[in-house]
Amino acid sequence: MRKWTREHARLVGNIIFADFLKKPLEKYRYIIEGVERSSILGRLPIVIRRLSKAEAGNRKDAYPSRVIAEIIRSGRSFSIRYVYEGFNKVYLVDKRNTEKLLAEGSFARSEIEALNSPLHKLRRISSRNELTHWILKGIVKHQGKYLSTGNPIDMVPLSQDRLVDWINREQKNLTSKICNTWISRLVSPLRSKGSKGVTGISIIEPSGEEKSLRWFFQSRKEVNKRLIKKILDPVSNWISNGVDKENIALYKKNIGLTDNQIKDILKSEYGITLSRRTVGHCRKEMGIPSAKRRLSGYKYPPLSANFSLLYPLTLEGVLGNAPASSGIYEFRLKAKEIDYPNGGTPVIYIGSTGNIKKRLRDHLGKNSKNGRIRDFLKNRECSFRYIRFSAPRPRTLTKLRGCGWRQKEKELYELFVATYGSAPECNQISPGGTNGYKFKK
Repeated sequence: MRKWTREHARLVGNIIFADFLKKPLEKYRYIIEGVERSSILGRLPIVIRRLSKAEAGNRKDAYPSRVIAEIIRSGRSFSIRYVYEGFNKVYLVDKRNTEKLLAEGSFARSEIEALNSPLHKLRRISSRNELTHWILKGIVKHQGKYLSTGNPIDMVPLSQDRLVDWINREQKNLTSKICNTWISRLVSPLRSKGSKGVTGISIIEPSGEEKSLRWFFQSRKEVNKRLIKKILDPVSNWISNGVDKENIALYKKNIGLTDNQIKDILKSEYGITLSRRTVGHCRKEMGIPSAKRRLSGYKYPPLSANFSLLYPLTLEGVLGNAPASSGIYEFRLKAKEIDYPNGGTPVIYIGSTGNIKKRLRDHLGKNSKNGRIRDFLKNRECSFRYIRFSAPRPRTLTKLRGCGWRQKEKELYELFVATYGSAPECNQISPGGTNGYKFKK
């Protein structure tokens, strides 16, 4: 039988470690707890190094099972506070003293054989914890401005390849180079057949919002889209606040910018070179009409509405991008328009809720009450976007009757009807603002 070479053993070890990285956070926590309870390991000379100085939470019921850490403000910088102390440890086995104990007969033969499994697990746990910590440090390093402001416009393009290069440059003591596939298994794990719930890891931002790690890996296209929207609507609140004619004129000037003019502004003000066609494609993907349409008296969607980017209306798309906060959401078809009396648009539904993520998951479930939405999801690709109001809070009568997300849904619904001549295809009832909902006539 041919002996394994060192290279072969390293390859097998990498495969085993890659599989270990895919384990859900809750299952991974049970593995750590099981290893730490091992009575044999308690007799070995093991030194524990903590990755973050911030004290871990250690309360299982304090966070969702997918949350690994909080990013907290620490003066002008940020700290990483893990939700469980086991995620914050690197276990260092003193090999020399361990060999000495074995030579002295401190362990029975059966105990020596039983040591191999927990020792291998300790190494994998240490490697996974250290890799995760470097990913979080990289997110803080590259997306620090966004973490400070909470405004997505401050996000920068960040690919997994770029993060891998940064980690390999920063951590010169690594025995082997980190590869992109390892990070992918933590950030964007593939959903196995029959699996349910959330895949991947999330963190709590300084704002208190939960975001998946995938959120921080923004493509250049996503960043460019936000800049295009910012260019078109830099004074979104001026008209509603009743300001002077000069500001109103500036608003009208910006709202009428053509794709070619937007292209020139991106180049002159942001140093970004895009073709006119690319600008137009990004604009359409955000649901923003052409300059001609914007100047022709259209009302929906208003640029002053702070809609997010468009995301796939799938379980993965919702879990990775929808916030667990109150707000408005919109469904639309991908590469297809609905013919309404006053024109075509891909929009099929406008809704509001106290928890956008939960409501969208309900729409995707088998027990969804809206049969029209179910039919569209079954036969066509759909996207969603949202306007976030605030983090979920206890529902009170005062808040529900205030000028919040229900009232805003009513306003957007009425603007849609005024623009296209009828309600969105899948809206079976019309929102009644502060008075609830009414069936469409």
